[in-house]
This record gives sequence, structure tokens and C-alpha cells, in this order.
Amino acid sequence: MSQAPTHEDDHFPIEPPTDSATREADTVGAPQGMLRRFRTFESFRHRDFRLFFSGALVSSVGTWMQTTALGWLVYDLTKHSGSIGLVNFLAGVPIFVLIIFTGALADRTDRQRLLIVTQVVLMLQAVAFALLAARGNISMAWIYGLSLAGGVASAFMSPAWQAMTPDLVPRELLMNAIALSSAQFNAARLIGPVAAAMVVALFSHSKSSGVTEVFWVNAASYLFVIWALAVIHPHQHIVPKRSGVSPWGALAAGLTYAREHRRVRMHLLTAMMITIFGMPFATLLPAIATKLLHLGVSGYSGLMAANGLGALVGALGVASISANVRREAVIRTALIVMPLAATVLALSKTTALSMGALVVMGAAFLTTVSSVNTNLQTAVPPEIRARVMSLFVLSFMGMMPFGALLFGWLGDLIGAEGAILAGASVLLAYAVFLTAKPALLCDQITGC
Repeated sequence: MSQAPTHEDDHFPIEPPTDSATREADTVGAPQGMLRRFRTFESFRHRDFRLFFSGALVSSVGTWMQTTALGWLVYDLTKHSGSIGLVNFLAGVPIFVLIIFTGALADRTDRQRLLIVTQVVLMLQAVAFALLAARGNISMAWIYGLSLAGGVASAFMSPAWQAMTPDLVPRELLMNAIALSSAQFNAARLIGPVAAAMVVALFSHSKSSGVTEVFWVNAASYLFVIWALAVIHPHQHIVPKRSGVSPWGALAAGLTYAREHRRVRMHLLTAMMITIFGMPFATLLPAIATKLLHLGVSGYSGLMAANGLGALVGALGVASISANVRREAVIRTALIVMPLAATVLALSKTTALSMGALVVMGAAFLTTVSSVNTNLQTAVPPEIRARVMSLFVLSFMGMMPFGALLFGWLGDLIGAEGAILAGASVLLAYAVFLTAKPALLCDQITGC
């Protein structure tokens, strides 16, 4: 496997022993012996990663609570999958438009401060949702506008967030740390919908039917990640502002690197394919819950939680994989499994079978994305990492709005089950193509 060139300051420069923020000091207080015996949680030996992980977990639970409540609210207001698709489009299209530029910014500025600012903006978005819902003034126009504003904040946040993990752990723990970060996000996908359903049930007799309370919980959850970001000491490689490279030149460097390295190009294409054709089931899930399975908000939350459970299992599985296992083979296998499970979801008539399919889909999706993420992080020099990772975010999150818009419209046209089958067919064809040509995911010079 191709590795990034070695630099004297690559990830973890040698620092004076008097620096209290060194990686050795970060491990103080962690149950090191136990963590070393369990490879899955090895990155928790590092203080900064533990804090980053914990704050992100609390905030992610709140985010998934809001995502669940908002999706159900939009479908309840409009009765159209296309409306949910448009909300997701507006939340994601700023990432598509801005991510290349914000990736260059994340390489040339303090990522820690940038992340704190974006978390504050997203907290204010949740507060706005809560106030509108509490006053009974929430409408699709407000939902569209606030979703777009949150998307702009996410565009500035995403590349900096992706590039932060290698600043917190040694290079040899990068795959483990990325998988654990995915695990916390997907543990939130499991916990968040269930917590949202509980809050809605608890306040179901209130004027807001519990939706307002969900928004307030999400707003409060941002306080934890803001605190965590404020107290960590990441080791960031910042491109000097007076390096002689213009912002446009810095941007071009990331694009050129991706264009000239086939392995990078194919990993980015893989992230794009699984996002566009594998993820739109999330847009169609309210329609599946109500029209096909005849479920209410609790049943819909259960379906989302099942997908989160699968993703959590997949993340922990990736975190436990030995460094000797070829991640390219893992990617190809997971790419075949996901469309097959999506086909089962589309054809299912029972809640139990649908939940089982969603568990498998979550595991396959997370395994693919985590493996692609890790391969890119380890193949790119640190000084352009955020720019290349912005391309990953563009291929992953940046493509989500277009998939959501397309499949939301397709769901209204041919039904949710037909739209899911269409996406699964395209993704399966791509997986078969990669299986027939395995070298495409490998380095052109060193191979797999």
C-alpha cells in the first residue's frame, strides 16, 4: 500500500520533554494496559482524542435527535418524499459549492478555532428551530432557510473535522481513531432516534408534540463539543500564510494531487457512488414507515435506530481490523453487501425484516466509508491533507443533496421501494466492476 511521504513534522514532530501537551503526557490517566489488550479502543490512550470523542458523541446524539424529528415533521407537513429531499438538498448543497475552498482554508488556519465557531453557529440554528416550533410559527420556508444556513456552517466545519483526527493520535493509530470516530457518530445514529422518540412520547400532549423539546436538547448538546474543542491541544501542520503559495495555488495543489493519483481518484469515486445510490433510502424512510409498514413516529425512529446499530457494529469491526488486512478488499466486499441488503429493504413487507436489512446496510455503508477515509488519510502528505479530505467530503457529503433530491423525486414518481431498487441496481453494478478490476483501488506503482 502506498504511504504518504515522510516529513520531519509529519503528524507527530519530536517535541521537548517539557511540553505538557506531548503525546506521552496525553496518555496519562488512561487504563493503558487494558486498552493495549483491546485493539478496538487503543486510541483512547490519548487524552485529546478521548475528549474530542466524548464531546462529539454528545453533540452527535443531539444532531440525530433533530434529524429524526425534522424528517418526520417535514413529511407530516407535506406528505411528500420530495420535500424531505429538498430539505436535505439545501442542507448539503453548500458543502458541494464551498467545500474545495473551505478545505484550503482548513489547511491554512487554526482548525481548532474554526471548529468552535462552526459549532456555535449550528447551536444557534437549533435554537432558532426550537423558538419557531415553540411559537407555532415553523413553516417549510423557515425549515428550508435554516437548513441552508446549517449547510453553510457544515461546509466550513467538515474538512477541518476530517483533518483533525490525525492531529490527535500517532500515525499508526489513524485507522483505529477514524473507525472509533465513525463509531461515535453511528452510536449517535442508534441512540439519537430512540432518544427523539422518547422525548416526543414524553411531550406528545404538548402544543409542539415534543418537537420543540428535541430541538432544545440538540442546542444544549453543542455545549459539550464546544468545551471539548476548547481544552484539547491538537498538533496541526498549518501551511504558512507567507509560504509563497496563493490561496488559489493551494487549492490547485489538492486538486492536482487527486487527479494525478489513480488510487485517490478511485476512492473518491467510490465514496460518491455509495453516497448517491446507497444513501437515499434515508430520504425515503418516512414513506416506507408510513405507507409500506404502517408505522408511526416511534416505528420510524426504530428503523433509523436499526440502521445506526448496523453502522456502529461496522465501525467497531473496522476499528478491530488488523493493519495487515487489505482495506481495498474490505471496500469491495461491503460495496456488494449494501445493495443486496437495500434490495431486501425495498421488497420487505414486515418491520422485523426491514430492520434487519437496515442493520446490514448500516454496517456495509460505514465499513466502506471508514475504509475509504483511512486509505485517503494515510496516502496524502500532511500539508495538503485537509484539501484532499475536502474532496472526500465533497464526494461523500457534497453528493448527498443531489442523491436526496433525485431519489425524493423518484420516490414520489415510482414509489419508495422502486426508487431504492433503482439505486441498489446501480451500486451493485459498480461493485461488480471494482471486483472485476481490483487494481483500480491500488497504487499504480506499489500495487496492493
